[in-house]
Amino acid sequence: MNVSDSEKMRHILEQKGLFASDNDEDADLVVLNSCAVREKAQEKIFSYIGRLPREKRIIVASCVAQSERENILKKNRAVDFVVGTHQYYWIDDVLDDILQENKRGVRAEFSHQWNDITPGLAARDSRVTGYISIMEGCDNFCSYCIVPFTRGREKHRPFAKIMEEARLLADNGFQEIILLGQNVNNWQDPASGMQFPELLAAMGEQVDVRWIRFITSYPGYFDRELIAVMKEHRRIARHIHFPAQAGSTRVLKKMNRRYTRPQYLDMIKKFRRHMPDIRFSADFIVGFPGETDHDFRLTLSLLENVEYESIFSFIYSPRKHTKALAMEDNLPLAQKKERLYELQQLQRDIQLKNNRRLIGETVEVLVTEANPKAPGEVIGRTESYRVVNFASATPKGRFTQVKVERVGPYSLRGTELK
Repeated sequence: MNVSDSEKMRHILEQKGLFASDNDEDADLVVLNSCAVREKAQEKIFSYIGRLPREKRIIVASCVAQSERENILKKNRAVDFVVGTHQYYWIDDVLDDILQENKRGVRAEFSHQWNDITPGLAARDSRVTGYISIMEGCDNFCSYCIVPFTRGREKHRPFAKIMEEARLLADNGFQEIILLGQNVNNWQDPASGMQFPELLAAMGEQVDVRWIRFITSYPGYFDRELIAVMKEHRRIARHIHFPAQAGSTRVLKKMNRRYTRPQYLDMIKKFRRHMPDIRFSADFIVGFPGETDHDFRLTLSLLENVEYESIFSFIYSPRKHTKALAMEDNLPLAQKKERLYELQQLQRDIQLKNNRRLIGETVEVLVTEANPKAPGEVIGRTESYRVVNFASATPKGRFTQVKVERVGPYSLRGTELK
């Protein structure tokens, strides 16, 4: 989502006559697109600002901007303007205020309307993978999550605009499209009420790309229609990011997640019943306030049960405005770190075991980039996001077949089949 937002801001600024610099040293204007989901990410923004030369014009945008607002200007005299998540669409006007009137200020008001913008091809981070925002915001208010306070309440993009952008990407040679939203599977068309499975079906029928993906799916919005559509349309990738956050129903309830452990596992089972080749990835929080050793063991057992292709895992990070901030949290940081390490080691073992099963097999790979550390080699991805390294002259954006010969927990290595 941050990449997509950056593409939109770059598009707006390029329309104004600016062009992207290769490095921050040569840039006249530095726009920091910020994330506030975890405290560490927020700290990195302020550390980065402190390293920039004083003569730079600096705009802090997106989630930290929305959360901290005027505090950023008070703490960082070098920052010229703060632009929130619903205001960066007017970053060109902000630039005029900075350059023409030497203003410092904040634009962080929430908007209930969808501000539609389609980044031009030159502003895209990739010519292989295209991101399309279909909804923004969140109405769930998970007790640990700052997103409703930085991204606002849910708003949904019209079906016609989504399809228009998808066709544009397909017509220009993009190989995969990723639909984006905080609760992407809760999308519905503002005018007709069309729901997410219907959107996916339309894209599967009408948009000529190899892989259609969507992120992030909220398990509480599970719909049997989604399984039927995915099964019918092979362009929809057999891979879902399906954040569990915890394996304990008790912790899930404290997190205000609207599903239980049995319900989550039942969803996984139903997907696999209809699509045995489907793979999952997920997010997990370790050390949530009140998490017992038993709760943590349930999370480990969930990993063993599902055998995710990959996970993102973090120690709980207190965020302001959230209900979890007021919860009693007596677990020592050292113990939280031990649990995170144990969880990550288990996942590493699961990935290594499953990767070893692929030795001798042939996998389809999308070439995404040249290997910067190994001349003559490229890096690619399988449909389930496994990283594959191999020697090849196949250009970026093309598909090829690779026979797997060696594996590690995080990547595969093989030989391209001519």
